[in-house]
Amino acid sequence: MPKKKGSAKGKKGKGKKKSLKSGEVPEIWVKNLMKTYERNCKNVNTERNCKNVNTIMVPNLRKLMKDCIENNQMLVKIIVEPVPMVTKDDPQVQVEPLISAIRQERYTYLKDLHVWDMPLTHENMAAIALLLEKGFYPIRLLELMDCLIEPYSLDRLAKSFGFCSTLTTIVLDYNEFGDEGCKCLCQGLLNNETILSVSMCYCCLEESSGKMLGNVVANSTVRELYLDGNDLLCEGAMELIKLCVNKAETEEYERAEAKRQKEELEAEAALKEKEGRFGTAMSAGSGDEKPTSAGSKPGSAKGKKKKKGKKKKKKEPPAPPAVGPWIHKLHLADNGIDCYGKGGQFAPLVCMRLFKSLVTHSDCLKELDLEDNHIGDLGGKLILDALTERKEAGLPGMKLKTTTRMNADTFSAIVKLATGLKKKKKKGKGKKKKKK
Repeated sequence: MPKKKGSAKGKKGKGKKKSLKSGEVPEIWVKNLMKTYERNCKNVNTERNCKNVNTIMVPNLRKLMKDCIENNQMLVKIIVEPVPMVTKDDPQVQVEPLISAIRQERYTYLKDLHVWDMPLTHENMAAIALLLEKGFYPIRLLELMDCLIEPYSLDRLAKSFGFCSTLTTIVLDYNEFGDEGCKCLCQGLLNNETILSVSMCYCCLEESSGKMLGNVVANSTVRELYLDGNDLLCEGAMELIKLCVNKAETEEYERAEAKRQKEELEAEAALKEKEGRFGTAMSAGSGDEKPTSAGSKPGSAKGKKKKKGKKKKKKEPPAPPAVGPWIHKLHLADNGIDCYGKGGQFAPLVCMRLFKSLVTHSDCLKELDLEDNHIGDLGGKLILDALTERKEAGLPGMKLKTTTRMNADTFSAIVKLATGLKKKKKKGKGKKKKKK
């Protein structure tokens, strides 16, 4: 007897796999990337067998890849973090096998790359730099947090910024590369036209870094700086914002001049209109009405052209970010902006005068964080005056955070005029700044 065909009940028919607009199937891309990554880890173990190094895939990344394959989705965000080790023989996570897999498979869908709590050697930094230098990997965010990055390694990474036209955000928190590393990074930032945000919290930056970063803000597209937990002091902070203050004051003068000219034109137009009405009233009785043509009656639809349907305008690509001394977000919490630095007791007062001018005149400033800096009662009063003048001038509101070590009434007034900042949550416990 011929065998009966199995019933279709209980069997899930595989539907057609969803593909992107370009016709590519996400599941295939992620599956190939996962296989190559796994193969590279095995190859590293074979090559380094004498060193007793056991390299494995990142467990969370492996799980995420499987989820993307099951859901037929592209993997756009990668987080590389170590696994806990008890003995030296325990398996370790390395960066190079993953970077090599991305390049071997030409996986051009990665947008965010995060590396946390992993020491990165010069070879690792060179591998990441080569990935950026290729130009066709659309990486927009690069985060290397607490990776023990050395200045010469950072110099190699910074040289690749000029070749990456998609990178917009760089996070290098908890890497103690100091002023030397900051100098290398600034040289790379000046050669880039897309980076908007840079974060170097707890990187042992001192006052000389303030001048370098001020030059970067004035001559590049960088408009957001997160520098909490460094030692810029009053001198470094002043060098950082000096060019921005000069630009803000110039723009305020131009706005006032444009407003004055507009009021003069409006007054002149109102005067002409008044004179015109007087002349019309004098000649109203002598003028005769023009006869209407026989062919056209009031309200008739003849002679009127039909309105054509408006064509939809194509969306133009966004304009490239402007280059100039404009700062949108500036975080300087715990940077030694107080009377204990080289400038003595008057340093905070001089520094706060610059900040007052920035807050009063800059229409693009959105966030300013001066928490854990003992600016004193006079400094707090200057900040309060700046916020008051900003509100009276009709400039957009801004978020501002400052220390509570000042007069209670002054602090309460500052809180009312400027909404508080929400601290971005850092992975793991925050490091304390080393005391000198």
